Amino acid sequence: MSSSRHRRPRASNRRSGSSLFQSEAPSARHLRVQSTLSDDVSLLFRSELSDPRLEDVTLASCELSSEGRTVRIGYTLPHDADPAAVKEALSRAEGFLRSRLAQHLNLKRTPHLRFVLVGTAPRTEPAEGGDS
Repeated sequence: MSSSRHRRPRASNRRSGSSLFQSEAPSARHLRVQSTLSDDVSLLFRSELSDPRLEDVTLASCELSSEGRTVRIGYTLPHDADPAAVKEALSRAEGFLRSRLAQHLNLKRTPHLRFVLVGTAPRTEPAEGGDS
């Protein structure tokens, strides 16, 4: 009887950080939800948004946080785009995108969208036909 009082395996595991604070491989469900979010966001981005500031913005990545509350969406800008204007347009579109995702996905909570600038597209020079 006295030996069971002194056992505390669960509490000692939590204190050492063995289960909650180490990075674990994402589950199959987590990867499936992340993939679905990526597909849906890119589809909504291409077809539903009409802001001219977002015309040439390209989505590069989509990463769902481990707890499923936030989606980090990486995007690239064309070389001549104004980063501040694009960031403001994306923040204005966040609520619309979340509401559309909530309609399409069967999740208890729709994650928050966080847009992260990944980089700019390289400048492409127009091809000159005079060189023969």
